[in-house]
Amino acid sequence: MRLIALVCVLAACGGGTNNVGDDDGDDDGSDVDGAPGIDAAPGTDGAPPIDAPMASGDPAMPGSWMVHTQASVTIALGSGGSVAGSVYSPSTDGATPAAGPFPLVIVSPGFQLARTQYRIFCEHLATWGHVCVTREYASSGTHQDKAREVGGVIDWALSAASGLASRVDAQAIGVAGHSLGGKVSINAAILDTRIKAVVGWDPVDALPPLGDGSQSVAPEMMGSLRVPIAVLGELTDSTGGLGGMSCAPAADNYQRFFTAACEAPAALEVTIQMADHMDWIGDRGSCGFACLACQNGQTADAVVHTITKRVTAAWFLRHLRGDTSVEPWLSAGQIGSPTTLRTSPGC
Repeated sequence: MRLIALVCVLAACGGGTNNVGDDDGDDDGSDVDGAPGIDAAPGTDGAPPIDAPMASGDPAMPGSWMVHTQASVTIALGSGGSVAGSVYSPSTDGATPAAGPFPLVIVSPGFQLARTQYRIFCEHLATWGHVCVTREYASSGTHQDKAREVGGVIDWALSAASGLASRVDAQAIGVAGHSLGGKVSINAAILDTRIKAVVGWDPVDALPPLGDGSQSVAPEMMGSLRVPIAVLGELTDSTGGLGGMSCAPAADNYQRFFTAACEAPAALEVTIQMADHMDWIGDRGSCGFACLACQNGQTADAVVHTITKRVTAAWFLRHLRGDTSVEPWLSAGQIGSPTTLRTSPGC
């Protein structure tokens, strides 16, 4: 039974996300080993607002907006069900959301990982002028069902019921996600033409070991992806792991999505050397068995967070807002160490 449970975690079985804990509640996204997050010094509070869409400075650092947080919202899905979510919006004072309209980014979590684990990235995107919504999954369903849920979240965000409709730009919608959430986000970008850009944080295409009707995305569906895609990933968890089962097996990892993205108008693959699969969450101490099943890489979480903030913010600024000034931050010289890059799938 222990082996089956382990395989289920690693293969991203269906089922709801466990709210296993929040991150530490501060604005700097401090790493769990006590090292301060990269944005601890300037913080996200007190910065003056920015009116122009163009970026200024390193996208890994907080932008010029403050953040308004709705920690718990109910997202009604078209199927008649609902899921819990959180909304992070640009603000001039931290108390009220700014008028916008701003690009909208939907973040999907990894299997059995709470949406709060990705607050650090949502807050960061909000400081750069994006409305970010992160959500839980419905209690059951295939990976394709979870991808279709993203469309339901978009429907909700654009409806009067959400309170966001007037503050988001319906023509500038992006998606991002970690592990299973990365696969779900890429699949959603294939299914929903409203999505204009996607970022995967160590996405994993593995299927549940006992089968539930879930389908592989890479390479089978990638020919239908027609929007810019960036993937960040690691190789520590491509082999090994607890019980010999890897968290991000090489046959199903981020590289598979990138090499099959032949029709994407822009593609970027960032390999973070000596990182591990759980470097993309906010708090290892509260992630439970999912973290125990994975290996621990040598690159500090804070370094991975910094690189991920830089690439994610720059990718959406470039492809949702048309800001060409961020392009240097998506190059080998500026993304930061320890990374290697590929920009052509080689199809």
